[in-house]
Amino acid sequence: MHDSETVFEIDRLVSSLVVVGGGAVGCEYASIFTALGVRVTLVDAGERLLPFLDREISELLAETFRGMGMRLLLGSGRALVERDERGLKVRLPSGEEIRPDKVLFASGRAGNTEGLGLGEAGVEVDERNRIVVDDSYRTTAEEIYAAGDVIGAPGLASVSMEQGRVAACYALGIPFKKTVDPMPPFGVYSIPETAMVGVTEEAAASKGIDYEVGRGWFADNSRATIAGGTDGLVKLVFKRDDRKLLGVHILGDLAAELVHQGQAALHHGGTIDYFIHTTFNVPTESDAYKYAAYDGLQRLQARSTT
Repeated sequence: MHDSETVFEIDRLVSSLVVVGGGAVGCEYASIFTALGVRVTLVDAGERLLPFLDREISELLAETFRGMGMRLLLGSGRALVERDERGLKVRLPSGEEIRPDKVLFASGRAGNTEGLGLGEAGVEVDERNRIVVDDSYRTTAEEIYAAGDVIGAPGLASVSMEQGRVAACYALGIPFKKTVDPMPPFGVYSIPETAMVGVTEEAAASKGIDYEVGRGWFADNSRATIAGGTDGLVKLVFKRDDRKLLGVHILGDLAAELVHQGQAALHHGGTIDYFIHTTFNVPTESDAYKYAAYDGLQRLQARSTT
């Protein structure tokens, strides 16, 4: 059985693989091995992949995975991995048994802090060995700071680097960076990629925001068609009254790149009109933003006339 680090020790393609976990790491490796022709089964106790994503994006990603040949067992309960004389065996609560060549466990992480002497230094950790810090990234030991995955979510390299810069500024008294971006983008490097920034449609609904959405499908995008990557879309979530952008959600080959345009608009309090009035090179996948914005305007018009 492998985790996200020892998986690199696999030196030849196997016939079958079970991936336990439908988070970012699980989806990335499951899709990579599927693209390489391995028979992959992804098992997760949750009802959908990447539950932090917009539900529509999550469901479309699952649909794409199935179209690639991946088997998804979602909401299947906790899988039990055993080894007997015949090799690896994965048992599900349903009673089904799977006999893969390899198993990749990708269902959560704990802080790698054991043996560092944190207790002796007065540094507190939580129940998963993650270091507890305050808003300045100072630990419970006054002169010790911590940043990155070891302090917990979001566990993104981009955010970890920013946390480190902010922590260094506080620790050394440098008057430069005092806060980390409150609205960082999330990127999952699966095949295809998915990325998001801001509010999901479900979050907008739960907050009672009067919102609308607009969708720009890559199936209608000339650059995506040329590249042969027509799965997915750019989805905009915005307020109905003033069309202020609330969130950007993307599924597609260049999602982790494209999301930054939406992030820039969000940081400057922009509306979907920004994409309407901006000229995008054609053919580009960025042009999907414009068509997502037009789709949003059409939805507003349709609702105002009913």
